[in-house]
Amino acid sequence: MKLAIEVKGMQKNLHDIEIQRLDKKLIWLTGITVFMLECLAGYYYNVYVGYYHGDGISRVANAFYVLYSRDPHLGAIGFVWNPLPSMVDMIFLLLYPWIPAMATKGISGLLMSAIFASLTASVLAYAFIQRGLPRWSAVVFPLLFSLNPMIFLFGFNGLSDAPFIFFLISSIVCFLNWLDNNRLGDLVTASFALAFSFWCRYEAVPFGFSMFLACMIATMFFHKNPPPPDEGPFRYKWSRTEGMLSVLAPPLCYSMIVWVLLNWIIMDNPLNFLNGEYTNTAQIEGHLSSPMYASMVHNPINAGYFALKKIAVFSTPLIAILILRLFNRRLFKWDTLILLGLFMSIPMLQIVMLMAGMTLGWLRYFMYVLPVSVAWLPYELSKLKRKWQIMIPLAAMIVNYGILSYAITQPSIAPDENTFLQNSFGKRSQTYYDWKHYIEVAEYLDKEYPQSIILTDSFSAFFIILQSHFPKRFYITSDYYFKDAIADPRKFGVNYILIPKPGSEAVISAINNTYPNLFYHGVDWAELVKDFGGNWRLYKVTKSTGGEVE
Repeated sequence: MKLAIEVKGMQKNLHDIEIQRLDKKLIWLTGITVFMLECLAGYYYNVYVGYYHGDGISRVANAFYVLYSRDPHLGAIGFVWNPLPSMVDMIFLLLYPWIPAMATKGISGLLMSAIFASLTASVLAYAFIQRGLPRWSAVVFPLLFSLNPMIFLFGFNGLSDAPFIFFLISSIVCFLNWLDNNRLGDLVTASFALAFSFWCRYEAVPFGFSMFLACMIATMFFHKNPPPPDEGPFRYKWSRTEGMLSVLAPPLCYSMIVWVLLNWIIMDNPLNFLNGEYTNTAQIEGHLSSPMYASMVHNPINAGYFALKKIAVFSTPLIAILILRLFNRRLFKWDTLILLGLFMSIPMLQIVMLMAGMTLGWLRYFMYVLPVSVAWLPYELSKLKRKWQIMIPLAAMIVNYGILSYAITQPSIAPDENTFLQNSFGKRSQTYYDWKHYIEVAEYLDKEYPQSIILTDSFSAFFIILQSHFPKRFYITSDYYFKDAIADPRKFGVNYILIPKPGSEAVISAINNTYPNLFYHGVDWAELVKDFGGNWRLYKVTKSTGGEVE
């Protein structure tokens, strides 16, 4: 009898081990599938077509300057955009001497995005399996999310969205595990996921504070720990709330403080990332004259309505969750308030920024509500009493897939994302020809002036620098004496000055700002030697400016 029990126990253990192996295979297979598909799509655009997302390839350039510029140093990564995506790019750029396409074709950015996209799919698959949900759901739901056209684009374009979404989803999954099991380790993991999300995007700040509020709600009203005999219920709950917040909040808060201090110490402006000359605010000033954006400045109703239309495109999974909670009599629970707070935190930031004239409100700035809803799904589905109800969010995910597939085909809805379709299947947009033109400029400079020192603002010339075989001969924005070199180029050994045509809001050049007449009228200390299609001009420095600027 005892032997039979032991045999059954061994068989059960072997069965459990086999199930765990199968679960791990599903998680790995889901992640690898997403990674391979993202790499194929990225290769098509970056290498075959030769089209790039401007912000994505410029993040590669920021990482490139750290390793291969005239003045290589970590600070060259920049102090406007959050640095983690470019720091990951740097790892792949170590291969640049042997694989130049890591920089010239933006492959490092592609790999960075694809890795985080695959990790996101794997984390979601693990969350479904961990909650005891059907294995098919651990594959289908993550793939419906990861291969949704809107999300899929950001898994290969080199932007910061893929890593941000990964840390966003990881923080929610771990927080909900803590909500259910009250294990401190889950809260610790959520806290570091929040901190890493800040090093990807600033949206982590409002989202983090919404999670702090969620932690307070959970500790005060959700968790039912009995107080000690000598302590009142409210005081005990408040003490626990303080303790939980001391675990969840510090990594994010310290990250914010460190970033402000770095901006202050290195850029002499603690808010350089917010109001510096290369920030998003500086780039969009010219757009604020548009009646659409002007109508939202200081107008919460117009800004809110604009945001609501954007949010609606991503909201079917949230609606499905609320329907499930209604059917299961869980709609008026405290965790519903937590869900809505997490969902609305990032859109609220966009509404405030629209009212302040600090954003153009692209569709992708609102897409983070989708990963919030999807990250919540494993938690919600694990509470279902009727298993057939899993079909409700499944249908919602399929509907959302269709909505976003339509959205990216409409330039009026998703102008930024639609540019990829404009450069697919033999079609080419003006941006594609701009990239080609930059390559021609780089090839000309390499051929005619391989040893000359060329002063240029890397904010506008980043793609030219990446395409050059001699990147160290460019005197660029991150170089320590860049502003001094602008004031007197000859004194700092500059032979030529390369400047873009002024006028576009997206073309920021400290050289043009210092010498506003240089492009069109020239100056007495420099000679025009080459005009590149009216978009770029190369001037030869003939004498010292004497430190005088216009």
